[in-house]
Amino acid sequence: MLAAVLKEAALRAKIDPKLIEDIAIGNNLQPSAGEIPSRMAMFLAGFPETVPIVAINRLCSSGL
Repeated sequence: MLAAVLKEAALRAKIDPKLIEDIAIGNNLQPSAGEIPSRMAMFLAGFPETVPIVAINRLCSSGL
């Protein structure tokens, strides 16, 4: 699902994925704060490996 959202966001913004400087994803109850699934979704959406991504666990106060 996240791959489809990332791909559509780039299409709607009419921006080349190579020009994205940072991606931030909020999640809830994913292991490792969701870094691996978020990174995989980014690749499936067509973003290059040079684009950094961060996943924030919003369930607990340490994720705030």
